[in-house]
Amino acid sequence: MPVRRMSASDAFDALKANPDNRWPTREDPANRFAYFADPSFKPRFSLEPGQRIFTIGSCFARNVERALADRGFDVPTLALHGALGDDPSINWGGDRGAVLNNYVPAAIAPQIRWAFGQDAFDLERHAFQMGRDRYVDLQLPSGFRPLAAEAIARRRDAISTIYRSLAGSHVVLITLGLIEAWYDTLSCLYVNCPPPKSAIRSDPSRFELHILDYNEVVASLEELIALLGRVCPKGHRVILTVSPVPLQATFTASDVAVANTYSKSVLRAAVEPLVARHEHIEYFPSYESVILTDRSIAYANDQVHIEGALVRFNVDRMIRRYAGAAGGEAVTDVIERARADMQAGLFRAGLKRLQKAWAENAGDPALALALARAQIRAGNGAVAEKLLLQLLDAKENVAARNLLARYYNDTGRHQEAALHAEKASEAFVVRRDRPLRLNGSLQRIIAYYHLNRFEEGLALLDRTTHDLVSRPLVIYWKARFLEKLGRVDEAETFYRECNQLAEQVAYQSAFADFLAAQGRWAEAAEWVDRILVVSPGDKTALRLRAELRRREIAAGPLRQKGARDWFVGLAQRVGRTLPFRARCEAAAPDEPV
Repeated sequence: MPVRRMSASDAFDALKANPDNRWPTREDPANRFAYFADPSFKPRFSLEPGQRIFTIGSCFARNVERALADRGFDVPTLALHGALGDDPSINWGGDRGAVLNNYVPAAIAPQIRWAFGQDAFDLERHAFQMGRDRYVDLQLPSGFRPLAAEAIARRRDAISTIYRSLAGSHVVLITLGLIEAWYDTLSCLYVNCPPPKSAIRSDPSRFELHILDYNEVVASLEELIALLGRVCPKGHRVILTVSPVPLQATFTASDVAVANTYSKSVLRAAVEPLVARHEHIEYFPSYESVILTDRSIAYANDQVHIEGALVRFNVDRMIRRYAGAAGGEAVTDVIERARADMQAGLFRAGLKRLQKAWAENAGDPALALALARAQIRAGNGAVAEKLLLQLLDAKENVAARNLLARYYNDTGRHQEAALHAEKASEAFVVRRDRPLRLNGSLQRIIAYYHLNRFEEGLALLDRTTHDLVSRPLVIYWKARFLEKLGRVDEAETFYRECNQLAEQVAYQSAFADFLAAQGRWAEAAEWVDRILVVSPGDKTALRLRAELRRREIAAGPLRQKGARDWFVGLAQRVGRTLPFRARCEAAAPDEPV
């Protein structure tokens, strides 16, 4: 709980006791702000499945309520969808799931008072008439069509029925949205959306825009908390959050980014005194999680809505922390769930899952390997290197050495790659004539090639066992080593064999490069064409294409016919890669297909 004042000794004790009192470095494997930011928080209570939880707020509240229901909680706000779906007169336009959305702190309390009979919803004061017998409920979000008076009343009754569920709710989750609030001078209430333009034209003095300040927000929240204390059961809890969804537009003269910063800052600051004064209230930092995450990751293209993966991440971390599930999850389950996330396209969510598990299980070998692989894929090789070296300092691990060797090879550190690959191989080699497995020798082979240890690399390949799937890869590396050793005829045989077994651009590019090195440019051109048809950005093929062009230009007029024949041949070769029908359409009238 926040404390406003403490003694110097208490302050230093608090500093010492807080493991998250400083920013982590980027190289920290458990960096809680990498990918999806995950500020730590320590709940003062727990949630038990079956408890009734009432959600108030906007988009985040709607996402949370569905996830809570999936976890076995009683979420009364979800019942509104069914209650309204049975009445055809109120199947209105707009997002029906948003009918309970609340954005303005001061606009929440009136709906509770109407539900519990402390005030009455009055059509003339609390709605606006749009044409003959058509009204707009001003406490609903924008986008809903005007309805007849009877339909407005029935919908309001259904909403009030849902709000009366607060009487049996153990937890109330409130998401605060914005401070650009519209005040209705007729009802003397803040409304939940901008008034219709027709309302402003017909009665310009009825509505005013108020930019709420800190004291006004605190006062409205204190009123709301007191009201919940009267209608909720004894011992209920309140979780406050601030919506990370920014203002879509501002009615002020400020840039929307400036106006939004002020809006969220006021809301975030207003939460602190409530949490300090009321032991049954606490704050969940979903807002910080989103705004401290890279915007290109956190927000959709409209720069307003939060990416679904980050919403799910925040909902999951809140429920797991309050429900007490995080500490009981086995490391193997975490790794499997992270793998499933990544396979489903949620790479960052999977990586964050591994990071959080590492913060609680630092030193676990399987978790270290899974996290290191994910960090390498994310482009953070230095973090992965640190993890793997720490793992090897504690105990020998062949998988860690092979992963380090691959990372070193990929980054040009071939001497270090060879060292770790050799140590990994030692664990499997009992006799010098024992066959070696390819997956344990590949990084060693690659390192030897780049270190000009060609005889050793070729000997290693001859001792390596492999399955049919890996055969083209072994033949490819034999060709490369034989080429370096000057055994050109043997190299060509192997190059041709690996390209017959598998159509891989890497194999084709290496063979084209080999042919060019032998001065066989016409043959190299054939392979360059094939490569660029399927991989237009292949660097080797583009380099060879540029060299072919340079040679044609250097040859001058004497080579014009040859160049023309070569380009005609290119068109024909490309045409042969097209489907039969496309070739028919593209062929010249006198050209056989």
